[in-house]
Amino acid sequence: MPLSVLAQEGPAPTAASEVGEIVVTARKREERAIDVPIAISAVSGSNLEQRGVQNLADFLQEAPGVGIYDRGNGISKITIRGISSSLGANENGYYLDDLPFTGVTVPLSPDVRAWDLDRVEILRGPQGTLFGEGSLGGTVRILTKGADLENWEAKGSAYLSSTKDGGTNRGIKGAFNAPIMPGVLAVRVAGTAERLPGWVDNDAAGTRNLNDQTFTTFRAKARFDPFERLSIAGSYWFYKGEFPGGDSTATDDGQQSRATVLATGVKYRLYGVSARYDLGGAEAFYGYSHSKFDLPQSGPAAGGILTSAIGIKVDAHEARLASSGTGPFQWTVGGYLRDAKRTDIFLFPLFAIDNASEVTSKARALFGEATYTLPFAPVDLTAGLRYYREKLHGFEANSGMITDQPGDTYKSWNPRFSIAWHPMTNATIYASAAKGFRAGQLQPTISSALAGPLGIDLPDALAQDSIWTYELGGKAELFGRTLTLEAAVYYSDWKDVTVRIPIGTSGFNGLINSKGTTTKGIELSAALRPVEGLTLMANGSYNDATYSAAVLGTGIVKGGMVDDVSKYTANATADYRAPISDSVTGFGHVGWEYSSPRRFTSFPGYLPGDHIHRVNARVGAEWERISLALFVDNLTNENGATSFRTVQPISATDLDITSTRLRPRTFGVELSATFGGPAR
Repeated sequence: MPLSVLAQEGPAPTAASEVGEIVVTARKREERAIDVPIAISAVSGSNLEQRGVQNLADFLQEAPGVGIYDRGNGISKITIRGISSSLGANENGYYLDDLPFTGVTVPLSPDVRAWDLDRVEILRGPQGTLFGEGSLGGTVRILTKGADLENWEAKGSAYLSSTKDGGTNRGIKGAFNAPIMPGVLAVRVAGTAERLPGWVDNDAAGTRNLNDQTFTTFRAKARFDPFERLSIAGSYWFYKGEFPGGDSTATDDGQQSRATVLATGVKYRLYGVSARYDLGGAEAFYGYSHSKFDLPQSGPAAGGILTSAIGIKVDAHEARLASSGTGPFQWTVGGYLRDAKRTDIFLFPLFAIDNASEVTSKARALFGEATYTLPFAPVDLTAGLRYYREKLHGFEANSGMITDQPGDTYKSWNPRFSIAWHPMTNATIYASAAKGFRAGQLQPTISSALAGPLGIDLPDALAQDSIWTYELGGKAELFGRTLTLEAAVYYSDWKDVTVRIPIGTSGFNGLINSKGTTTKGIELSAALRPVEGLTLMANGSYNDATYSAAVLGTGIVKGGMVDDVSKYTANATADYRAPISDSVTGFGHVGWEYSSPRRFTSFPGYLPGDHIHRVNARVGAEWERISLALFVDNLTNENGATSFRTVQPISATDLDITSTRLRPRTFGVELSATFGGPAR
């Protein structure tokens, strides 16, 4: 959901957003957000910096129907509208700039530090027509700031904070923009360095604060406009996260797992280039992106030592043509090509496992969408279609013995239809039906080898899954944008979801396609600006996501709750800005988030998580170039299980019960400075 913000606005608007208008390209052409028949949430990067947000888990749940928790190892779990899976490619779209990230065989959403971002956008509901594979529940886009051709800028931020039962956290961030040839060529660079000591202990070993986190990031962007109609951009993105003492998993009393503790490192690099050309009445776009992602892990597990490594490379191309005029007929057409390769190493000597595998995925797509406004009524009719084809192939080596996996070819036609009525200038009521899709995956060869002698039939390649979502929604800006209201109700039918089944008493699982899941949901949100400088926002969602049929040998029953989904989420924020003097502005923010317990129905021995209430607050003062803020994160020191509780046996009479946790209450101070101005 690309977003061009004429005046920044999002889930916690800045002062500028109170009077501005949002223009989005959710359908890959510019439109007012209030006119688009899609549930859209967006927040500007400047808004995130003003609130001191560090990563996606700090704010993404402010979008109705979205759930997220930070695993504390550089990976986040994101669910949208009850769509959640731990198998296959990403079930929800995840874009890093223009790169569609995919875990290929296991969903992965790598951490992003919330510094010098242009915006973060969430499209809710299937986006298979324009955004392609994996956008079953919706799509998240993290877009970084581009180079500014007209203004130079230098900004920086430093913070110190203290975590209860932890240590002193510190971070420094900076960014610099330079118009080398004003109006023609500019570059922008940004970087961060952060160290967050841990808070999880191991009293039996006499060790404390084990789960340290260190983040290092760097980004560079360039823009070259050789003449008025053509704009060329290039980008580089580097991220490194180190988690030598394990993740944020702990017991209810804050102790480290006695069963599994994996040291983790996450590193990824992204390279991109794009070009836009104004044809007059239409815009041509081409973009290429390349990414390399590495996730090594090692440590004690189930009484032995486990070593694993994941490597993913993705190359993606997209070319499209979109209308840019103001007539009654608006359209977008394009083509997409994506090649991905995932390599895995898994060593577990205790169980004599020495496994290496490689999966290659080659995807191709053609897509188009058009909207026609009736001449006799304020009604828009929209239809879109995407044809998708993906070829999977791989091999596995077990103790040096190589097995070829021919894989499968997946094909899918994916339409979208909507009708939107605009009863007044700043209101839209819409109905839509949209299909999302995801290719299947390869069966692990060790699973096939173990299942055969037991008479368990496992497919060599899993079938693709798909979803249809039917939605009725509305949005309106009332009383001169003093009040903004949005609501949506929807029903989703997700077919052929891949699940695990146990293979006898071997301790291993095989993969099969289930009947799928269904979801019934409601989303509500409101923003009120009663007086200048004050913005009050609240939203809530209900996701009744359940399995459509039982799966023998698992905990899945018909009507059982879908794995790792909160049935209820709610949020409320208050932001206030007011002048203290002619040169000083005061500001304050308080936010509350709630999510109901998550479960892991597939494994009946696992226990549910907790009701999670998270409260953050921030106050400060802002001068022309400098701001100083005091903040507290997790004010109530919420320490419940943010996900389901994993249960692992230590002995015949002892269990290890753990779950991911929030960082304990953290008090801190942040100093920021910004300098800049016109280059000419």
